[in-house]
Amino acid sequence: MSENNRLSLDFTDYLLLERGLLPKSITAYLSDLHQFFCYLDSVGVEPAKFSSKDIEGFLASAKDRLSARSTARFLCSMRAFSAFLKLENYRDDDPLSLIDNPKLPQSLPKIMSEATVDEFINAITTDTDVGLRDRAMFETVYSCGLRVSELVNLTFDSLNLVDGYLIIRGKGDKERLVPLGDNAVWWIKRYLAEGRISKDPKNQCPYVFLSGKGVGPLSREGFWYRVKYYASKIGLSKAPSPHTFRHAFATHLLNHDADLRSVQLLLGHSSLTTTQIYTHVATARMHEIYKKAHRRA
Repeated sequence: MSENNRLSLDFTDYLLLERGLLPKSITAYLSDLHQFFCYLDSVGVEPAKFSSKDIEGFLASAKDRLSARSTARFLCSMRAFSAFLKLENYRDDDPLSLIDNPKLPQSLPKIMSEATVDEFINAITTDTDVGLRDRAMFETVYSCGLRVSELVNLTFDSLNLVDGYLIIRGKGDKERLVPLGDNAVWWIKRYLAEGRISKDPKNQCPYVFLSGKGVGPLSREGFWYRVKYYASKIGLSKAPSPHTFRHAFATHLLNHDADLRSVQLLLGHSSLTTTQIYTHVATARMHEIYKKAHRRA
């Protein structure tokens, strides 16, 4: 086995076992590492003995095809690889210590207004099993600020309808407890009693929200299809992304004076910096209202 392959395999174990990264993230890190290994081969440098100049050389050679975000991700991958090399005693220095990440333009998430969220949810007719499921799903995703993967993978073991909360296992296998609003509790109970029971009368499937086909969980693509369906129904020119409901959850909480630390915990963000982007959204909205309403703005 070549040195490159051996390091790649050991690095994969490190990312999975030590960092707790998801498979998609691990694939991205390994892709960056493979590209860097190809560059090191071309300049005759051993994979565990690269320097900061080699990092800079690779970035210079790839500047025409790497955006600022791709560069930032590459450096993140290389910092992880350097930490792995240090942990495994391949080296005792950090070749990226003097290399700064590029400044990225901050893109604010698109937010649905509270009125639009209400219109969206109220557009769901509940005279069918699918309609009951959809109403319960959208009440839940907005009530709890869930990622789509967290919603479609929600199981009965994680659902407490008596005390009104969910236990969510999110990114990096981190667990968090999220309150479940009264509206969401009511609609989930109705869906379980009147809609879901017809597909799975013995509750053999552990997932709460079932697909329209067979007895299994709704897929991410299935949820996206329902978002587009109801967006079209209420006349939105462009369907919001499924993640928009999570953005709306955070921003609307901040608009109603929730503190940033609480919102961070509810979203499951490991860093408060990630949550702070929503304060910019709320501030931008405040300025927009001010300019429209104040005669001397």
